[in-house]
Amino acid sequence: MAVIIEVLGWGGKRKQFYRLDGPSIAIGRSYQNDVVLGDAHVSANHLRLDLVNDGWQVTDLQSLNGVEILKPGHLEATANPSTEVIIGSGAEIKIGRTRLRIVNEHQPVDEAKRLHRLEAGLNGLNRWSVWLPIAILAISVDILSLYLSSFVEWQWKNIVMPVLLSQAILMLVAGVFGILGRFLREESHFLGHYSLLLIAGALFSVGEALFNVAGYNFNAPIFDVFVIPLFGLLLLGLLLSAMLALASNLLPRQRWSTSLGFVILLLVVSMASRLADWGEFSAYPDYFSGLEVPSLHFTDGASLDDYTGSLDDLFTEADRTMEDQKVRTKKNN
Repeated sequence: MAVIIEVLGWGGKRKQFYRLDGPSIAIGRSYQNDVVLGDAHVSANHLRLDLVNDGWQVTDLQSLNGVEILKPGHLEATANPSTEVIIGSGAEIKIGRTRLRIVNEHQPVDEAKRLHRLEAGLNGLNRWSVWLPIAILAISVDILSLYLSSFVEWQWKNIVMPVLLSQAILMLVAGVFGILGRFLREESHFLGHYSLLLIAGALFSVGEALFNVAGYNFNAPIFDVFVIPLFGLLLLGLLLSAMLALASNLLPRQRWSTSLGFVILLLVVSMASRLADWGEFSAYPDYFSGLEVPSLHFTDGASLDDYTGSLDDLFTEADRTMEDQKVRTKKNN
């Protein structure tokens, strides 16, 4: 019966394995062993595995750091007065700083996980031929957004630092997810994460510009207060799920649950901060205060006479609100 000895890494993930067939297997750091390990804390001849019925007898060959049984496998470990124990398939042991799993060739494995369509497509973003056009397009959208939101004399030197700062932040986030992917999947996909962040940033800039134009035309502050933040949270949830697909082995349901939970947490925090100011009197009227060029106005606006005629009603409503606030303050005191 063949035995497979797996060398485990971070999180119990298999780094390498040996498939051996024979009644006795030697493990250690010397080249005379069947399994040769590079761990400096493993003795030259550390232990021996001897086939016993459906399990293996572990014999510590007077090693310096001994053998630690982490999991006995399908057979219960039976300790003897000597240094010998018996383990079954699926057992995990630790020698030095190396963790090993011992299984037989008939050990069942988990069913294969279906690769999500999203995951298959995202791997293409890790190519320079795909990333470079995305980067050029995203930076161009970023520059255009800065141009449209600027109402001073346009100077290229004024956009260098904002663009460099935004790209540095995106690279930092992509690097964090790349390191996470290196630990969880042994694949960094830095360019893939960076491309996703560029795409999300470009989409948010375009969406924000369109919603600002709508708020400008309809004089609706709801776009600035609710629609744009909700749009940003929706993009953030999609972005986080996509980046987790590249950086982890989470199932689609787990990814979406994690992303949704993070978005809900941000939404609750945002709503809590707004509720703290709920009911406070404001000396400023509630209107869309963004600046836009006149050529973007396509709806029929109120005439100057109509606006002037409505000022009395606005001031009357403001006075009434102030009086109500004073009455509530006196009652509270």
